Amino acid sequence: MSTSVESRAIAKLSWEAAWERLGNALHPPAGYPESTPEQLRECFSNAQQAMEEIRIAYDIRAELTLTKPGS
Repeated sequence: MSTSVESRAIAKLSWEAAWERLGNALHPPAGYPESTPEQLRECFSNAQQAMEEIRIAYDIRAELTLTKPGS
């Protein structure tokens, strides 16, 4: 993915959609069923992928190493 204005806009829209979907999965709106573990995993995966697309679109180097708490 390039760092053009268009690619940044697309990456941002993708992130916003993934973020909203994750939020709804974590806290379903009134009248909606609770998310299954599989749905939660998919939402987290989609959000992570969308964040990576933002990083690439804005040419931000991945310098952080994420670890699990207690690791």
